[in-house]
Amino acid sequence: MGVMSKVVRIMWVPVLLAALYTGFVFWQRNPEWPFGRRAVARTQSDPIAAYGNTLKILNFYGPREILPGSKAEICYGVVNATAVRLDPPVERLWPALSRCFEVKPAASSRYTLTAEGKNNATVSNSIEITVKR
Repeated sequence: MGVMSKVVRIMWVPVLLAALYTGFVFWQRNPEWPFGRRAVARTQSDPIAAYGNTLKILNFYGPREILPGSKAEICYGVVNATAVRLDPPVERLWPALSRCFEVKPAASSRYTLTAEGKNNATVSNSIEITVKR
């Protein structure tokens, strides 16, 4: 048995593996080959659908304390709201899943977010920002 026949007997394994790998990569990059387009399962989820028609304040937060003269960022998120208001009114608000705005309170303040939904339903949440002295 010659050296060449031994090499041929051993080399068919890596050649076969390389051919299989190349075919797999080609198949992944070309979904129409060889039998037309493969069905790709795509799920589309609606994150708001989990709340149904319920009016809800998803989040309303800001820092608990700030230094005098500094600004604070307040963020809120509501779902199924038709109107949103802040007391005391420092910024024009509208219904949003996620929105932030800045305030610059001169003294410690309590901010109340009220969301209005269909049929005049309302929900409220409050935060207090303390200005350190």
